[in-house]
Amino acid sequence: MTDEQVKKMAIYASSLSKGDFYDPSMRLYDRSNENLVELFRIYDVSDQDILTVLASSDQLFSCYSMNPRSVDTFDKVYITMYYYYLRKWIIKYQKHTYPSHLFFYDHDMELYQLICDINPDDIQENEARIFWKTYLEYNDYHTSNYLFNIALADQPRPFNIHSDFFNKIFDKPLNFTCFDLFMPMELNKKYDVVILSNMLEYAQNIEQLKCARDNIETFLRDDGIVICTYKIAKHTSPKHLRELQTMTSGNLCVMDAYHEYYEPLFGKKMDLAYSYQLKKR
Repeated sequence: MTDEQVKKMAIYASSLSKGDFYDPSMRLYDRSNENLVELFRIYDVSDQDILTVLASSDQLFSCYSMNPRSVDTFDKVYITMYYYYLRKWIIKYQKHTYPSHLFFYDHDMELYQLICDINPDDIQENEARIFWKTYLEYNDYHTSNYLFNIALADQPRPFNIHSDFFNKIFDKPLNFTCFDLFMPMELNKKYDVVILSNMLEYAQNIEQLKCARDNIETFLRDDGIVICTYKIAKHTSPKHLRELQTMTSGNLCVMDAYHEYYEPLFGKKMDLAYSYQLKKR
C-alpha cells in the first residue's frame, strides 16, 4: 500500500473507534480466547512448517516458542498485520506481553512517542508505523474498544518476556498473506500444520465450508493436520455437526475428537480443540 492508502485506512479505523459505525472487517482480537498452553501441550508443532491465522498474534508468538521449522500467517483482516507490529514494539520497548494498558488510558502519549521513534526494518513495519501514528493522531491519542473484540478472560500463553523467546522474534520477518479462507485461494507452499483457531465457526453456509475444505487440502502435506477450536458453539450443535460432515466429505478425516480443559472463569470444563488430518493421496 502507498503511505496515503495506509493513512486513509487509519482515519477510517479512527472513525470506527469513535463508535460512528460498525465494520467487522476492521475488528481486531486483542488476545486469544484459547488456552494456548494446553493447546500446544497436546499438539507438538516443533520442527514443523506451520500456517496459522494471525488474529491477535498470540498463536504466532506461541508457535515461535515451540521451535518450528517455519511459520507463515494469514488473515482476512489486513490490519492484523499492523497489530502484530504494535504488539512487537510494546514487547520490546515497554516489556508487556499483552497491551492491556491500551484500553484504559484516555491519552497515551507514551505509546504515541514510542511509535514516532520506531525505525522500521521493512515495508510492512513502515506501514504499521504510519497506520498507528495516524490512527492515534485522529483518535485523540488513545485506542478504543470499538476497534477490538475483547477476550472475556486472559488465557495463559506459552511465552513470557523473561524467556529467550523474545530475543528470537525480533529477527524473524513476518510472513503474512491477506486472504479469506472461505474464498478460493492458492499458496505456493505446503504445510505440516494449519492453525485455524475458531475460524470455521464463521462459515455462513455449506458452500463456504466446502471452499475452506478445498483450500486446506491444497495447503496441507499428506498426513498434515488442521487444528481448530470451537469456543462459541458447542461441538454437539447442528452447526458443528454440519461442519464435520462437510469437512470430511473430501480428503480430510477427523484426527482428534474434543480435548477439554478446566476454565476458571466459568467454573467448569470447556472444549479446547479438535483436529482434522489430510489422508495420503
